[in-house]
Amino acid sequence: MRTRWERIAAAMRRGEPLPPIEAYRIGEAHFVRDGHHRVSVARALGIEQIEAHVIEILTRVGASRGLTVADLPRKSHERVFRERVPLPPQDAARIKPSDPLGYGVLAEAMEAWAFRAGQERGELLNRERAAREWFDTEYVPLVETLRDASQIGKGTETDAYLRVGPERYDRLVVSPPED
Repeated sequence: MRTRWERIAAAMRRGEPLPPIEAYRIGEAHFVRDGHHRVSVARALGIEQIEAHVIEILTRVGASRGLTVADLPRKSHERVFRERVPLPPQDAARIKPSDPLGYGVLAEAMEAWAFRAGQERGELLNRERAAREWFDTEYVPLVETLRDASQIGKGTETDAYLRVGPERYDRLVVSPPED
């Protein structure tokens, strides 16, 4: 590895042409597919630009420059959540489970809530309306109640919702029908 790095460094110092690196761009973030040594050498030599073939990946979920490869699974779960629970951006930004799998649990919770609400009203709620109403009448009030009681605990408000939300239904007692 070191020998290869030194060979690339010598070629760059001499101004020899090197093949362009191959990279992916997701939002503002770039991921090198091929050319890690060339990028490393360029940085070490203070070279700010390098020839590259860049494949841009378009996504509905934003990606900042701080995005890392380790963040990609989270972004994938977040994307699926946003498709299933289409909230306005300012509301969607509040949904931040510490565990990426929490996005799926939340989507299931919203869909179950929408089913129950639709059954009570005798109508089918579309995704946009269901997401909006779930957020406004289920998620926010519970999170605010937990915050007022200093019960958010460790993690995010979404983590608190995920801890407490399902318990409310587990604790419901249904009386048997009277004869």
